Amino acid sequence: MRYAPPRILRLSPALLAFSLVWGAVGAQTHNGTSIATADEPEESAFPEVLTTSRLRQSKARTPGTVTILEGDLLRDLGVLNLWDAFRLVPGMTVGYVGSNDPVVSYHGTVAVEQRRLQVLVDGRSYYNASLADMDWTNLPVPMDAIDRIEVTRGPNAAAYGANSFLAVINIITQSPSDTHGVELRGTKGVRGDDGLGHYYASVGSRSGPLNWRISANQRRSDGFDFRYVPDPDGGRTDQTRNNRDGYDTLSLNYSGELTLGPEDQLDMEFGYHDVYEQGDPAEYSGFNPRNNPDVTGEDWHGSVTWHHEPSPDRFFHIQLYHQTRERRRDWRAFIDDPLANAFGQPPFEADLNEDLEEARTHLEFQHTNVFTPATQLVFGASYREDRYESDTFFNGKGNTNRTRVFANLEHGLTPWLTTNVGSMWEDDSLGGNFFSPRGAVNLQLSDRQTLRFVFSRAYRLPDPFESRPDWKYRGANITPEEASSLEGKRVDLGLTTDSPAYKELEEEKITSREISYFFKSRLGTTGMLQSEIKLFRDSLENLISGVTNIREWNLENNVDMTQKGAEVEASLDFHGTLLRASYGYIDVDGEYTGSASPDKFVSLESRMNARHSGSFAWTQRFGNGTKGSLTYYFTDQLRNFHFERLDTRLAQRWHLDNTMVELAAIYRHYLTNDPIYRKDNNWADQNHLFAEARLRF
Repeated sequence: MRYAPPRILRLSPALLAFSLVWGAVGAQTHNGTSIATADEPEESAFPEVLTTSRLRQSKARTPGTVTILEGDLLRDLGVLNLWDAFRLVPGMTVGYVGSNDPVVSYHGTVAVEQRRLQVLVDGRSYYNASLADMDWTNLPVPMDAIDRIEVTRGPNAAAYGANSFLAVINIITQSPSDTHGVELRGTKGVRGDDGLGHYYASVGSRSGPLNWRISANQRRSDGFDFRYVPDPDGGRTDQTRNNRDGYDTLSLNYSGELTLGPEDQLDMEFGYHDVYEQGDPAEYSGFNPRNNPDVTGEDWHGSVTWHHEPSPDRFFHIQLYHQTRERRRDWRAFIDDPLANAFGQPPFEADLNEDLEEARTHLEFQHTNVFTPATQLVFGASYREDRYESDTFFNGKGNTNRTRVFANLEHGLTPWLTTNVGSMWEDDSLGGNFFSPRGAVNLQLSDRQTLRFVFSRAYRLPDPFESRPDWKYRGANITPEEASSLEGKRVDLGLTTDSPAYKELEEEKITSREISYFFKSRLGTTGMLQSEIKLFRDSLENLISGVTNIREWNLENNVDMTQKGAEVEASLDFHGTLLRASYGYIDVDGEYTGSASPDKFVSLESRMNARHSGSFAWTQRFGNGTKGSLTYYFTDQLRNFHFERLDTRLAQRWHLDNTMVELAAIYRHYLTNDPIYRKDNNWADQNHLFAEARLRF
């Protein structure tokens, strides 16, 4: 299909003109001579990217659009929660199913289970094994430990396989060699969200050939303030009550880099994460809970990576990681009419649970050859096994495994033309064989400007819960005695593969086309100006849409969508001032291909689509250790809600010999009184204030 320009070119010509003017600035010379000096390589003008193709590349050569969020920038802007960082990324939206269940998406689609986004932490995938979701609240990455985040904005199955469908987020943590010493940081809510508390401590040093860091991070929140009490028919009333959706988590992490010799290094990471999340009985109203359905759990992870570099132009690594995830949720339920009558029983009470255990083991080999400055190749293979166990969701244990072979070749045909060709073949025990290709052509218009054309294809496979559901609840301690015949039996309140509502599911497919333009230019001796504009057209086919509730299950491959639009990202860094702006526009056309109500399912797949979204950030160094920031976020037409927020941060830092002390205040103002994505997510106060203290020595 030939690329069609998105409607944004007709709606907002000023936006395109703005970017082209900035690009023209990048093409100008400084005092009649090129800004680049004779001994400065052309590529040094562009930031390096590590994620997109698994090669270390400048942005002038990457086969796709990438947003880089530096950890220092996130901390300077007062970003308190990891998911909030993605409001800075063009085309990304952030919502909340509840305070302890945020959702992040690129180019929208579903909300409750974000099934189409790959998230990596230092090369480890945190995409849940069995329920196809991303648990942002319990991602064990402290904001203080982030070095940078790279977001590949587009399908990237050619590098990371099926489920790298809409985008790939790679969170890269700080090296232990860069964090020697002791660091303490505390953030506490003072007004508006006074239940929030983030506390971080780390200690690191060098012991012979080993650089190491040990850290602890506690995060807690009381969640949103209130929800509206529904009437007997489920409608909204003016009466409110407190929300019960807070959380309290604790992470312990160890990171080490062991030098084995001039050619070898061993990286080690180990961590533990403790989980407590409040459950609101209103979320389980169909069960008439007699107590609170809270969640507890524990996560463990361990990773060992051997790096071998016999020469600067040839190196490889072997990575082995294992991680486990355990969640426990139980409550006392009252099963009344008419459901009880369906079992031929009087109304009864029973202990129910939604316990789940998951484990992932992943082994990967990756080899890189740099043949010439213009040509480099990466190739490798991996094997992964996911195991899961739940009496409620699967009636026992299950597992899937996946074998992958991948490669990406970057080749400079001329000094101004670079091609990238990459692909991945994978064999999945649940979904079969898949081949995901990607091709890109990068035209370097000048030593500071690049025009990029990208074509890619990716797949998302149904997760085990979608394709192999055996969803029933086993009752325990059943009362009254007349219903005791159900004791210890799995009660059919859900769905199995034998149910009439169950349908065989196939893989989802996306075909993506992108045209993007990137430039970067110096201003004087210290300033830097850069911008990137992306035009895209994505065809999503065979999307799995529907509802997965205990009384309604209607998943099937029944929606095709076409997404087209434009995204802009720009920044100016000059003499202690940083200005950064992002904007995303998306236009979506959906087509229902199933047999039920078309409006319903197309609407379900548009719940995270925001036609307009963006941000503006300003950071300023005032001198004498004072630094401030101002950030504005907006999201329009997101599930009929409008989101606008203004964040400010003011910090004062003192250096005393080998000790650094910093005090800061963070102020948030919600410019609208709309609920945040969902009608139950409400703040009582639109003004939030946080106090922060940091000590390093």
